[in-house]
Amino acid sequence: MRTGPLHHTRQVASIICFFLVFAAVSPATGRLRRASGDEQIIDESELVAVGESIEIYQHRMKVDPAFLRVAEDACRHVEKLLGVKLDAAVLGPKVRIYVSDLPDVCHVWKGYNHPRDPKGIIFLHRKAYLGAMRGFDATCIHELVHLFMWRYHSHTFREGLAEYIALKVLPAGLAASPVGADRSLVVPADVIEHLGTTKPPPRWLATDPARRRVYYAASYRLVKHLVEAKGLETFMKLYKSESPETEIGRSYGISLEEAIRRAGM
Repeated sequence: MRTGPLHHTRQVASIICFFLVFAAVSPATGRLRRASGDEQIIDESELVAVGESIEIYQHRMKVDPAFLRVAEDACRHVEKLLGVKLDAAVLGPKVRIYVSDLPDVCHVWKGYNHPRDPKGIIFLHRKAYLGAMRGFDATCIHELVHLFMWRYHSHTFREGLAEYIALKVLPAGLAASPVGADRSLVVPADVIEHLGTTKPPPRWLATDPARRRVYYAASYRLVKHLVEAKGLETFMKLYKSESPETEIGRSYGISLEEAIRRAGM
């Protein structure tokens, strides 16, 4: 177990950056501000390095070209674990990662609305970039998973899978929910009712940090349980299903409610 002031500082920095991702379900004005900010970042950024699958850009700060190797390695690991390739026909030939202090969140293009306008773009905050360079922040990996699996039907499966794969690639890393494996965590009914369903992200994700933290922890815990129960291949059938509440019975032989119970919630 890691302890001490340095670990605590790193943990706080990583958690703050990840929790800000969840503000993607903001009011319309917030989405407009983000869209405007994202376009500004793209317009003003400088190309730093180009690799096989990744392009790195810097905006109003200096980015070490060595970050390309970190991102490329992460991309290869994600591809291997998921067993799928990036949808270049839709997302573009390369993933573009923009590192900047301007965005207040780390997110893919359009945030939660990415499937409506899918592009292979990630906006990464300075803290997440520095953490990735030092090997303790899984934010970039989490966002890469979102691009690989950009088509989804259950938001909780989307976030839970991104968290699960990110921590498989970087086991020592910190991600959206450091309490995801805490079996003592109490998950309230208004979170459980979203797990494994096709319900849209609840609006309180943007306004209630405490419930938001539990929501992501619960999503991770359910996905982790399902993957460990029958493997990633079976879980992917569930992930891709338009009706996961029904598919879970065919693939796992249990109800969604029972799966949630077995996951400790």
